[in-house]
Amino acid sequence: MENRNIAVTIECFIRKDGKYLMLRRNSNKRIMPNVWMGPGGHREFNEGLFECARREVLEETGLTIKNLRVKATGNVYLKDLNQELYFHFIVADCAGGEIHKNPEDGELTWLTAEEIAKLDNLLAEIHEVLPFIFSDDDKIVSYKAVYEAGNNMSEFLLENPR
Repeated sequence: MENRNIAVTIECFIRKDGKYLMLRRNSNKRIMPNVWMGPGGHREFNEGLFECARREVLEETGLTIKNLRVKATGNVYLKDLNQELYFHFIVADCAGGEIHKNPEDGELTWLTAEEIAKLDNLLAEIHEVLPFIFSDDDKIVSYKAVYEAGNNMSEFLLENPR
């Protein structure tokens, strides 16, 4: 069997005053340069899901979070990089802190759900699961997606739609 190149990651949609913090990734990033997504990153060895979310959000933004909820989970295959990612989309409320700028990661901006839906170069799979991410119910959806290169998604399957 061929060795698999797998990473487990989170994206966190942090809510404050009716807006969500979004990250436009730096153009120098190897994976998804210039693409809008929630702050997040890779889970470390033996790290809990919410532990990872708290650490990544603090590292990338300077904020602390509370009321964490998993809203979507997905498997993504990046063909051009032969990289498989297991995603968890988490929604959380801002608990405090001050946003710090880190140009190496990209640009952080507070946006409404409507503004997010209209973003140019929003991560393609987010367009598909956005209604579930911002819903008030406890439903968790699962999906799989394939990207040819960059943000060019060629396949998407929602496994448990409403």
